Amino acid sequence: MIKAIIIDDEKNSREVLKNLLKNCSSQIEIVAEAANAEEAFQLINIHQPELVFLDIQMPKANGFSLLKRFESILFEIIFVTSYDNYAINAIKFSALDYLLKPIEIPDLQNAVEKAIIAVNKKNSNQIQVLNLINSLNTENPERKIVVHTGNKVKLLSPSEIIYIEGDRRYCHIITNGEQYTLAKYLKDFEEYFGEHSSFVRIGKSHIINTVHIQEYSKGDPFVITLSNKKTMEVSRRKKAIVLSKLKD
Repeated sequence: MIKAIIIDDEKNSREVLKNLLKNCSSQIEIVAEAANAEEAFQLINIHQPELVFLDIQMPKANGFSLLKRFESILFEIIFVTSYDNYAINAIKFSALDYLLKPIEIPDLQNAVEKAIIAVNKKNSNQIQVLNLINSLNTENPERKIVVHTGNKVKLLSPSEIIYIEGDRRYCHIITNGEQYTLAKYLKDFEEYFGEHSSFVRIGKSHIINTVHIQEYSKGDPFVITLSNKKTMEVSRRKKAIVLSKLKD
């Protein structure tokens, strides 16, 4: 059995999740429940759970504030949240799992199955959690992306990325000499980086990092050359945005 703790300030939400877990997994044992971050901190230290269901939005101290208090995070986390686009993007790009309220059984089963595998393999998610907390720090401009390379987890700095190419449900991240593939849409990257970053979508299939533009043509078509010598044509409606970012 895998010891788990549910952390949610709403008693009804805790009861719903407990009932859903009974129906979808026989391997999860709920050893404690917490209604706030302070209570959760104490119960995690007492019970040493292997899995924590963590509500993000709680009064006084949210779920992220709770995680900051641990020197080492030795448990798997499944975040539970109402819709919060900014937080969800940060969670996704840190390669962590989340459930959206109201919780759907297939989503819960999928998240629990992945958590069980991670617990049994004794995989540490410390790097991903630290990156998530770092990404949510609005004063920190470096929001890194978690990528998997072989058996390792790598934190990819946005400054390393030359461009991102969309390929249906996947995206290929191109750096200087390396390529990483993530199961995400280009729109996910647009939302993650935001309009004030150096990244801009130049057409249907590409987002470029304007920091890596080495030269561009005058007039139309507007063609750019990136630091890896790759040339791309920028759509007319994106030309002004690209030039504006270059000036900045």
